[in-house]
Amino acid sequence: MKKGLISIGVLAVFVFSLLMVSGAFAQEKDYTFKVGYGDVKFSHQKHAETYKISCEKCHHELKGKKPGTAAQGCKKCHKAKTEGKVLGTKEAYHGSCKGCHDDLKKAGKPTGPAGCTQCHVKAKK
Repeated sequence: MKKGLISIGVLAVFVFSLLMVSGAFAQEKDYTFKVGYGDVKFSHQKHAETYKISCEKCHHELKGKKPGTAAQGCKKCHKAKTEGKVLGTKEAYHGSCKGCHDDLKKAGKPTGPAGCTQCHVKAKK
């Protein structure tokens, strides 16, 4: 009985290791949000790993959920326009991204861009 449990445990660790190495659990490293005013580039890796910002800071739907729960993208709930109490995508991004950068600046800490043309890059013609 013990040998069977140990074998299952070893097999489970091996399969999990293979999945980790293959990237099955990997987070996207960089995103480019395509918006009318100009594309916005965002480094998920930098915010999560370098700056150590918790997942719940941006993915507020994870608050109170079990660790390891998959995060949703903003557009899952935030549509193009504000609907009732649910902010539209522009308001949600500006409130979260720009709001965080503004708060850091007010606190005298290093921060990222908060001006329109600092975040939005128009395509060259």
